[in-house]
Amino acid sequence: MGFLLKIILFGVALYGLWKTFRHWKGLFDRFVGRPEVPPQRPSAPPQAPPNPQPPAAPARKVVVEDTVQCAGCGAYISTAAEKCGHCGRPRP
Repeated sequence: MGFLLKIILFGVALYGLWKTFRHWKGLFDRFVGRPEVPPQRPSAPPQAPPNPQPPAAPARKVVVEDTVQCAGCGAYISTAAEKCGHCGRPRP
């Protein structure tokens, strides 16, 4: 027989063995069940090295606005507002 024919027959035999194995493994998994995979914990994120120098200045200032409660609807409105945006009543 030619060498190429032997290679082709060997490939067909391997393919047949693979399909037979997959068939029997599928039957086994169907009746016995697949083994449970243990849950994996997420790995901890890498910690940054400590920064020896404090930041020079904050990027921007946080502005907090004074608010009062509307007598009509109970919503909190700015003290700079003339009337409530929800119900339209003037600020007390």
